[in-house]
Amino acid sequence: MAAPETAQPDDKPAGITCEQYVRGEGKRCRHYLPNGACSLPGEFMCVEWLKKNGQRPPAPSKDLFGNPLPDPPAKKPAKAQPAVAEKPAVKVEQPADVEPTPTPRRGLTTEDIESFKALGVEVCVRSDDYGDLWLVPAYTGQPRKEITPEHLATIARVLDAFPGSRVVAFDKKPPAEPANEGSPA
Repeated sequence: MAAPETAQPDDKPAGITCEQYVRGEGKRCRHYLPNGACSLPGEFMCVEWLKKNGQRPPAPSKDLFGNPLPDPPAKKPAKAQPAVAEKPAVKVEQPADVEPTPTPRRGLTTEDIESFKALGVEVCVRSDDYGDLWLVPAYTGQPRKEITPEHLATIARVLDAFPGSRVVAFDKKPPAEPANEGSPA
């Protein structure tokens, strides 16, 4: 009976530099998806596919005000599991009161909001799904979709509170007319 096949460090084909490579069928990585995508969380495109196709990894993202976002935490390289465990593994549990603190969103601080408002500019953001959206220091009442930085920060906090959520609509409703109480009939 043959021993189970495991991914060993020497199992990586020559020229593969991705630290998270795990051999799948043939030389292809187990995480490779069609058209060069990668199934690992935090990875959008396959590093090896980008190299082979003369592409560069995407430029670092910038926040609403053009500031670069902080680098994501360093990734741990995938480790190969031994075929037969020599010692039983010891499970180390974290204390219940220790919660990982999420990285705060950059560009949504009070100082950034006040700085944007002091500029007195209006920024139009165009989306194929939602059309034009104007980021304004204060609502103008114009017949267009507007949002202030404070309300944008509120939406960002709501999205943080519900991981995986996203904005699916942004509609401006007309103001409600006041009720005519006590008017003669």
